[in-house]
Amino acid sequence: MRTTLRSGFVALTVLIAVGTTPTLRATSETVQGELARARAATALYHDVEQALADGYIDFGTTPSEGEGIEYVNLGLVDCSLDAERPEALRYVESGHGLRLVAVEYAIPMACTSEPPEDFLEGAGDWEPEPGVPVWSMLVPIWSGSSLDLGDR
Repeated sequence: MRTTLRSGFVALTVLIAVGTTPTLRATSETVQGELARARAATALYHDVEQALADGYIDFGTTPSEGEGIEYVNLGLVDCSLDAERPEALRYVESGHGLRLVAVEYAIPMACTSEPPEDFLEGAGDWEPEPGVPVWSMLVPIWSGSSLDLGDR
């Protein structure tokens, strides 16, 4: 079943390639506010058990995505995007279990033929999944990046 789920996720999202470190560019005040709300809304997912309870499924690691462990909520992959409800969560192994480092947004290309560049503009890059009709953007809001979100 895990292979089937992983295949489904790969068909739905795009993640940053191995060896790249996501960096957040300067963003507008409006986007900064949206990202701050995203952090507030996803803070409870530092407890991976809460992510599971809320419908995120453990897809494990994907070699092409480095050491990140993906948890995906397939019910959120639709034609809408909400900064406070990311389609996927990325964790890394730490000395105390899993540590949340990023959120990921995904939208099927059937919903939009162009990447939704106006959603969280400047927070990351939308990328297509080769051979899969999906746009995806990884935003490392929990990785200790240089993104200024005010009080953390």
